Amino acid sequence: MPQETYTVSIPLRRMTQAELDAFLEKAADILRGNVDHSEFRGYVFALLFFKRISDIFEEAVRNLAKKVGEELANDPAMQKKSLPFVVPPDSMWEIVTIGSEDKKVSSLTLGQSLNDAMLAIERANAPKFDGILTNKIDFNKQDELPRSKLVELKNHFSSRKFDRAHVPDDLFGDAYEYLISTFASKAGKSSGEFYTPKAVSYLMSEIVEPDEQHEVCDWASGSGSLLLQCREYLRRHHKDPNRLFLYAQESNVATYNISRINLILHGVNSWYPAREDSLRTPKHLTSDNKLKQFDRIVMNPPFSLKSWGFEDFTDGDPYDRFGYGMPPADNGDYAWMQHVAKSLKPAGRAIIVMSQGILFRGQPKLTEEEDGRNKKPDDEYLIRSGFLQDDLIEAVIVLPSGIFYGNNVPACLAIINKRKPADHKNRVLMIWASRHYQHANPQCLLRRADCLRILLPWRAYGDVTVALAILPAEGQAILNEIAHDRAHGLNEISDAYDIVVDALPVLREEAKSLSADGFKLWQEKRDAGHPVWGRLADPQLDKAALKALTNEAKDGAKSRLKIVKGQIKALEKLEKERDERIAEVNRRADRETAEVNEAITDLHRVCSDPDEARRYFVVAEKGELEENEFNLNLPRYVDTFEPEEEIELSTALNELSQAGEEASAVRIRLETLLNVAYDNETRRR
Repeated sequence: MPQETYTVSIPLRRMTQAELDAFLEKAADILRGNVDHSEFRGYVFALLFFKRISDIFEEAVRNLAKKVGEELANDPAMQKKSLPFVVPPDSMWEIVTIGSEDKKVSSLTLGQSLNDAMLAIERANAPKFDGILTNKIDFNKQDELPRSKLVELKNHFSSRKFDRAHVPDDLFGDAYEYLISTFASKAGKSSGEFYTPKAVSYLMSEIVEPDEQHEVCDWASGSGSLLLQCREYLRRHHKDPNRLFLYAQESNVATYNISRINLILHGVNSWYPAREDSLRTPKHLTSDNKLKQFDRIVMNPPFSLKSWGFEDFTDGDPYDRFGYGMPPADNGDYAWMQHVAKSLKPAGRAIIVMSQGILFRGQPKLTEEEDGRNKKPDDEYLIRSGFLQDDLIEAVIVLPSGIFYGNNVPACLAIINKRKPADHKNRVLMIWASRHYQHANPQCLLRRADCLRILLPWRAYGDVTVALAILPAEGQAILNEIAHDRAHGLNEISDAYDIVVDALPVLREEAKSLSADGFKLWQEKRDAGHPVWGRLADPQLDKAALKALTNEAKDGAKSRLKIVKGQIKALEKLEKERDERIAEVNRRADRETAEVNEAITDLHRVCSDPDEARRYFVVAEKGELEENEFNLNLPRYVDTFEPEEEIELSTALNELSQAGEEASAVRIRLETLLNVAYDNETRRR
């Protein structure tokens, strides 16, 4: 039987976001137990980036060949001129990890082969890739990365193609962020500085509202997630994210390179990274060596940093940042706050993740009349009061505990605005956002509904009348985001699965036709055009020839049917998998929609009652702040106490009586058991 009959070509399908996330998480799992998370993430990120750029470069050269011809497309000068980056021929993934006909790569030489290739790629793309693959990374370091694990990791990445045809930039970039968050969730106490949870970075971008042409800086950029979320803000609001100019500085070498990879994989071009300690050696400076100022600043610096550089500024700060006072030697929170204020444009706005300690640490001046002793005001009190007297703090949002990876320090968002709107002047909005969140392990989560509970009072600036007026639009905006994500998720699943699963009806029809019943059906019609049995309809065939040809056709049909049934079984498994993924996307969207609708209803209740609203947010006037000696601890202003459940007196008495009866019954049973045990022991003796 001719093999071309019903042959169906089943294409390689694209990975979905969930599959790619799981694939990358498996890469982290391969190394687990051998290397500390904070160390081995560098190996995974470097290998992943290497595989990605190798596959993309190979794809780009193929596409270039279609335009200029194969000879020119393989010319290094043409590649350098036409492509965003190049990979030297002997540094391509397969050559480096497998080898060539002349020279094979073994497990013993794999580490050095990777080291050499990554250095060659950096040199070929200097200065853009300087140190991005080699700083702090040595694939020959077997005490950290055993050869067996390196081979397993290499094989894992080799099993997938990471060019743009199989994995688009946005999909790959989001998966890389997922991998970063996976490491952060398991990396220990420092990971909260390394990666800001996505819901928090989303909130920060919605509050700071970056716009086209804005220069946005993160002075403690970590993985770069806050800057990327600012780009997402523009995309969500139908503006061009490529018209946003991003500036980043990070002191940790490994984290700095992770952020560079992150922004490159997201296709960001208009950004300016720097590596150094931002407090000791800020790199974003003007031509006259002053601190550069930005339209927006987003930051999640290390909480309460003990060694922040106090000793470096005993003779003064060359950038004149500490005008409100010198922060304590063992706590850098207000060093960061003043650094941000100094590097903000006159009309700029900043949002910073801070320890809640900035709200209340430090005491005012005390006199003998007040306290029985004389005491100078503490440094942090002076700085905080200076910020408030100059009207720099626009809002404070207290976040739930446990939402930052590996860090249970109570955190808040501090919003600094140098040019507040008229109705915000000499006022501070305080939002108590600690009540509504999802309890989870290893850290708690802010849901979209919880974000709505924060964004509504922020946009109304604590005015309940305004909040009620804008609530329908604000709620609908988040519901629209959920609907958008649902549609995006379903389209992604469709793109990944449908092109493959669409072959099922054809294969099923073929299987039916190739079966014994299919042959009987054909005999009734004797269709000469049938691709399998049609040859048997030839009227010129004699009886012997017909019998021989029939046996040949049946044998061929039987052989082909076995193949087709195998394909059907595989595709039915994919079809079931697709349907499960569709159901999961819909379940998640339905759950989020229900949560947001519940929040909308509750917010209407809250904002309809000023006393109830005060349990969630309040606007403190300057006079009230002064009366509280510039202490911003929210329980001084917001009614944070949870009301106790009221129980009818008669009910309480009944419950008390019932508990007493139950206790008496238990006591009697215990006394009986003790007496029996005593009698048994006495008889035994």
